[in-house]
Amino acid sequence: MNRFGRPLRWLDPPGSRDRVLYTGPLARDGRDLVLHVGHDGWSEPVDVPMERLGPDSWVASVPTAGRLTLECVVRSAGRCDNNHDADYRLWTALDPVDAHVHARAPGAGQLGFDSLVTAARSGGMTHAVVSWGDNDFVEIAAAAAPWLTRLVWVRPFGPDPDAVRRELAAGAAGLKLHPAYDNFPADTEALDPYLTVAAEMRVPVTVHSAPGLADPDRIARLAARFPTVQFVLYHTFLGPPEGRRRAAKHAVRLPNLHLETSWCASREVERLLDTLGPARVLFGSDAATDGPTHFVRRPPNIELTENYNNSLLRLARRLPGTTFRAFLEDNARTLFSLPTPPYDPSPARLRALLTTALDTHRRLIARLEPRDLDRPTPCPGWNVRTLLGHILGVVRGTGPASVTLASLGRDFDAAAGASRLASTALSALVLDLTAHAWDLGRALDDQTPLNADLSTAALQIATRLVPPELRDGLTYGPPVPAPPDAGPSTRLAAYLGRKIASR
Repeated sequence: MNRFGRPLRWLDPPGSRDRVLYTGPLARDGRDLVLHVGHDGWSEPVDVPMERLGPDSWVASVPTAGRLTLECVVRSAGRCDNNHDADYRLWTALDPVDAHVHARAPGAGQLGFDSLVTAARSGGMTHAVVSWGDNDFVEIAAAAAPWLTRLVWVRPFGPDPDAVRRELAAGAAGLKLHPAYDNFPADTEALDPYLTVAAEMRVPVTVHSAPGLADPDRIARLAARFPTVQFVLYHTFLGPPEGRRRAAKHAVRLPNLHLETSWCASREVERLLDTLGPARVLFGSDAATDGPTHFVRRPPNIELTENYNNSLLRLARRLPGTTFRAFLEDNARTLFSLPTPPYDPSPARLRALLTTALDTHRRLIARLEPRDLDRPTPCPGWNVRTLLGHILGVVRGTGPASVTLASLGRDFDAAAGASRLASTALSALVLDLTAHAWDLGRALDDQTPLNADLSTAALQIATRLVPPELRDGLTYGPPVPAPPDAGPSTRLAAYLGRKIASR
């Protein structure tokens, strides 16, 4: 397991989560692992037995109905994996993003990379936006941890604007300015060459907001000067409430100002949301300035009244669900153009994809001839007749079906009509039909590519439902490399372990 991955994570999409996958340090050598679980609002924790899936992975099924989060650790024969003394948190209905974190060196010290990893896991963060004055180290950290997206730290005296442009083209998501730390006024015209680059590249600019050189009045003047650039006031204002009131008023007046809420107590976050609305207020923590226990600090570190985990739970209970999701996930993903989480489709979307998958099979079935039934397929041990029997059984919701070429089209249409109305496992059905459409097309030497939207969605579903550690090596094998220029259907096939032969 990559040491920068998440050793405890969901296998299911938000809203239908109950399977927790563990790949941490106890996974290989532990015996009789249990997931020691407490829900938000729990009175007594419970031990849920885990099932070994492979040499490095275990899974537990945990009921989550009506819950916001799981708080959990893994135990085995007196040993405990507690995320380096900070509890794991898993959110049940969303994949949170921390819009403001730092790492300046390896290790578990203050602002250490290992501290950031531990802190993020203890808060249930699935992605974060990272920066520090040492851009080279931040680039290394983000390359090692795919859940980190980096910013380019900029000062009036460097780096060179052309170098900034290259960093943005290479994957950095925006700029970071810290007027107080680097001793320059936030509204200085010396920043204009960098902001011109930001405007050209259409990336946001984050600015430390605090008294003096980083005052919100100065940042507002900067934002007014570059109205096409989106600016984020980190902390909203790191100082007295009066500064936060001014920052919010500027944001109401300037549509390109966004407020980030690190070190703001939950009641203050609610006030900012009431003033500005849900679309331009986003969560950040400033981790790991308080080390590895940044999210779970005792005594509490936000105004000495809350820690971050307590604050987020209070907000989740008090805010409308759509507002909380925008605050904790969607706004940051949109603003920083972050990768979308694994696919979480709506039932209507899945039914539309199912229709496309069924139509693909109809097209392939229509071209069948009797001699095709004995052709081999990419599915080990299956010829076309066996594959069609499986497909017909899947659509019907039964076991493998007998196949008669003369009635196959009618049988398939009858089963398909019922599946659109009654299927309760749409994600799995879409994945199975799409994967086997690729298999059937290959068996028939049909060169027509699968629908790109369908293939892309099926690949996103596959990352949830059939991660490599859950495969039996029969239906789906280990992932294989896809050609660099592969389309979405070929990438899906490669992920599912199909042999990708050149044509």
